Amino acid sequence: MKLKAKKSIKGIIIMVVISVIVVACVALIPFSKTNYDLTTYLPKDSMTLEGISIMESEFGSHTNIQLQLDDVSSSEAMSIKQSLMSINHVEQVIWLDDYIDLESTPIQFVPRDQLVYFYQDGNALLTIVIGYDSYDLNLDHVIENIKSACSDYTFHLRGEAINNIENRTIANHEVFKIILIIVPILIVILFLASSSWFEPVLILSVLAMAILINYGTNFFIPNVSFITKTMALALQLALSIDYALFLTHRYREERELTDDPKIAIKAAFKKTFPAITASALTTIAGFLSIMFMRYRIGLDIGLVLSKGILLSYLITLIALPILLVWADHLIEKTKHKTFIKAPKWYIPIMNKVKYPMIILLIGVIIFGIIYQQKTTYHYGNNTTFNEHSSVNQDQSIMDDQFGIWHQMVILVPKYQMAEELSLIQSLSTIDHVTAVQSLYTSIDPLTPIDMIPPILLDQFVSDQYERMIITIDIRDEGDDLYLLSDDIMSETSIYYDEFYIIGAPQATTEIKDVVTSDAWLIISLSIIAIFIILALTFKSIFIPILLVGIIQAAIWMNVSLLYFTNITTLYIGYLVVMAIQLGATIDYAVLLTNRYLQNRAELPRIEALHKAFERASVTIFISALILSVAGFIEGGFSDISAIRDIGFLLGKGTLISVLFVYLFIPPALLALDTMLLKTQFHKHIKHKIPMQTKSDPPSR
Repeated sequence: MKLKAKKSIKGIIIMVVISVIVVACVALIPFSKTNYDLTTYLPKDSMTLEGISIMESEFGSHTNIQLQLDDVSSSEAMSIKQSLMSINHVEQVIWLDDYIDLESTPIQFVPRDQLVYFYQDGNALLTIVIGYDSYDLNLDHVIENIKSACSDYTFHLRGEAINNIENRTIANHEVFKIILIIVPILIVILFLASSSWFEPVLILSVLAMAILINYGTNFFIPNVSFITKTMALALQLALSIDYALFLTHRYREERELTDDPKIAIKAAFKKTFPAITASALTTIAGFLSIMFMRYRIGLDIGLVLSKGILLSYLITLIALPILLVWADHLIEKTKHKTFIKAPKWYIPIMNKVKYPMIILLIGVIIFGIIYQQKTTYHYGNNTTFNEHSSVNQDQSIMDDQFGIWHQMVILVPKYQMAEELSLIQSLSTIDHVTAVQSLYTSIDPLTPIDMIPPILLDQFVSDQYERMIITIDIRDEGDDLYLLSDDIMSETSIYYDEFYIIGAPQATTEIKDVVTSDAWLIISLSIIAIFIILALTFKSIFIPILLVGIIQAAIWMNVSLLYFTNITTLYIGYLVVMAIQLGATIDYAVLLTNRYLQNRAELPRIEALHKAFERASVTIFISALILSVAGFIEGGFSDISAIRDIGFLLGKGTLISVLFVYLFIPPALLALDTMLLKTQFHKHIKHKIPMQTKSDPPSR
């Protein structure tokens, strides 16, 4: 007779407390701050951060955008310019009439070399200076006012501020867009993998609690990067679903042995606790390793996601057992046929080819080590938008009409005329530098200081520094951008001992130098931390070497495929995925190995492995499928290039990891059985171990 479990007072109190915490965290979510400026994560001693700080203190916060007006006359352009100047926080609007008196000189008589920068084919190009930093949220209102002022004309906008507003819009909507795609797919996968229609409801409910608490507790962090915010929800869901699957599937097994759900859940909890704990700790260890990056977005990603994994782990162990017992009668009533089963023929085949598979594994490791070093990366924010987005279309139109417009700033000590004029001349000869603006390009260098218009002094001179604005015609990251950054740095250092270069090329070069120097630290820390966790879990040195080696081989293969498919990926994405792939997918190897060692206490090796594979392979497959689907959905549906890179790399890496677990863990366990037993004898094996012999019947 099946027993219906009663709700205990202790269980009710626990669930009430968790519910209160969830509600409180949901209320905090709107107040969490998001950071869209990736340069703030550079080391505090970086030239970019120091330069930005000095420029803001000396010149104030400003950002420049460009406005193209189509099919307008010079008088219309000047009229719109006056309208723009009346908008709050628009400090300056620069156009041709600032350099030439268009009332006395008709535009058709303006020299071509001057006109080309401001007016072409009836289209006017205005540069607008706004008194906010390009990441300031108040910019949204200013930009809307600018659009309103131009509403009677066809116009286009470009600039860093425009891109940042688009980034915010994408990030704010993308979390929900991706969840709306991922969750229904996960529900279908869980329904197919479960033996009850109600199990997925419990699993997703528990994970939803953990995700909401994680998002709410971000309120207590100064800010979270838009990259972390966009991917955290889907990754937390996909990475921590293992814990609920492990416990639920084991509860199902134990429930078949007893009529009392409380006894079943206690047995399931006891038997899965080591595997769940090891899985959570290895995943957290992977994220903690990237927190040591000097490029502090690693700290941002690592903190939020490791916090999320810890919360999922705790909520799963605390809330899911209570819910499984409470809903036992619903689980029993909604049982259905299991749609996914492990093949019975697999382990006997692996036993026959175990030694060739070990040789193949060694070859795969060597292959991965060689070719993963040949993969190419990019390092900056490099955000790209949907080709049909207004931002992308506007930028393309303006680039075609007036050329690519990208600006950098150099701060140098003021009033060193000889050095500045020499630097201007040197910079003007560098490829991709299209213009250099400074005090001495705007006036006659011999003009007395007290004769210089205040507007020029305010634009180019502060108490201690002069500002030079360089316009370049290169935007995309690559060797040309790195070379340009190096050339500007080299030329400036010839004339000045103290200077600061600010802009995307310099920031990208600094990010590249920082993250590449941190790579081996991240790799070493994640491997060492996970090795220690597995060594303590299995009470063995050999087992961690085996498991980490197989998953690391999968990581190298994942990265090597980028080389063979000629894909350049984001380097920070590579580091994040490397930590996730090692920390999360090693769970599959841990679960299968742990099951095998438990069974090996009472069964011959082939039968022990067959039983372990039968029980664990479906859980592994479902977990890997969910993580892979989450990665590919992030990659396929995100409009943020960094998220796309991380998503595709994670989706592909998860599939490779689960393939390696299926291909190499079974033959390794069979071939190295004696060594495994020696290292595990004192922990798992309480009875005499049945040795496999040629006369042992194959597992049925």
